[in-house]
Amino acid sequence: MEHPAIQPSRRSVLRGLGATAVAASPLLSACSSGLKGSGGSTGDTIKIGYISPRTGAYAAFAESDAYILKQVRDFFAKGITYDGKKYDVKILDRDTGSDPQQAATIADELISQEQVDLVLVTATPDTIHPVAAKCESEGVPCVSTIEPWQAWFFGRGATPKKTFKYTFHFFDGIEHLSRVETDMWRQNDTNKKVGVLWPNDSDGNAFRDRTTGYRSQPSTKGFTFVDPGSYEPGTKDFSSIIANFKKEGVEILAGVPSPPDFSTFWTQAAQQNFKPKVATISKAILFESTVASLPNGLGDGLCTASWWVPQFPFTSTLTGQTATALADDYEKSPLAKGRSWNQGLGPNHALFEVANHVLRNANPKDREAVAAQIAKTSLDTVLGHLTWTGGGAANPVKNVATIPMVGTQWVKGSGGAYDLKVISNDLLPQVKTDAKAAEL
Repeated sequence: MEHPAIQPSRRSVLRGLGATAVAASPLLSACSSGLKGSGGSTGDTIKIGYISPRTGAYAAFAESDAYILKQVRDFFAKGITYDGKKYDVKILDRDTGSDPQQAATIADELISQEQVDLVLVTATPDTIHPVAAKCESEGVPCVSTIEPWQAWFFGRGATPKKTFKYTFHFFDGIEHLSRVETDMWRQNDTNKKVGVLWPNDSDGNAFRDRTTGYRSQPSTKGFTFVDPGSYEPGTKDFSSIIANFKKEGVEILAGVPSPPDFSTFWTQAAQQNFKPKVATISKAILFESTVASLPNGLGDGLCTASWWVPQFPFTSTLTGQTATALADDYEKSPLAKGRSWNQGLGPNHALFEVANHVLRNANPKDREAVAAQIAKTSLDTVLGHLTWTGGGAANPVKNVATIPMVGTQWVKGSGGAYDLKVISNDLLPQVKTDAKAAEL
């Protein structure tokens, strides 16, 4: 089924910039006044920068980094050959500490001092936007993932007519999230009143926009939304929001809070006796480690739209591993430190699949050629099929490739760990459901 691209007004785009406005301003000028041509770097070594938030508020998104980096370094140990010339490959990985300013500083260092040929960046606008801004303004190819594409595209000041040359993205969008989440809502007997936790940041503002965001999606029709207004990231007291939800009789909770903010909210909600029948939360509860950290077993029964699970019927072009094999191998690896697989494995592994494909099919020392190759890439990965060409649901706007999703629910096992059960396969019927939705 085709999903409409979300195209907000200029006013809503500016409102959606939020905390990343400082990163977006150079992008706007880069889009409109011509880009800084760089040609490329010299030498016999291809340098790939990899930037992620391995510490700080969003550390769970990069939990599998050590495993992935060993995997891809082993793969690239033989180098890359293009047009008869062999290149060594060096991966320069950096941790942002979940800090936008640190992300910008790292990007500058990798570009100006290390002269990287390609930048890969992952996980939330706080990391992605400042990095993408620097890459776009300096003419360095960049591929990013793990951020709803509307927040990445429109939140960085782009329009379908004024887009980017060097920066590219793959992930789901609000149209996918709304389809999956509403399907999970409908599996529960509720009054169809939905309370939303949409913070004052790039993600929250993209979701909130009345004409182009979450509530504009066809799948949300028939539900009544209770929006208490945006809250500032880092809020320590959610009492007024909780009181509003209780007053309005909210039985469904949805939102895109950070893990620390949701932990604060959900703990206070339990203390103040607010318990919806179903809660579908993006970003905050994607990983077992963050769900397990919620006190008093409060993670049990929470639902989330998942962008990668081991049941995905896809295979890596790097290692030949199926999604199941990748997850199993991670859990057996000492680099997992005893943790179970998490969703970051799929997209963060796929970043390097894209890099491998592009650098073997374009002169890796010609940044213009590398960017042009990304723009015409169509590739099967462990995450699914990615295409930056052809339009339609898979390529809703230039520079964006979308991915499938499934609906999942966290269920606490007898050993205390949480299992992620697939309860909705509306967008990906190839993945079998393994549980029915249960009320909180």
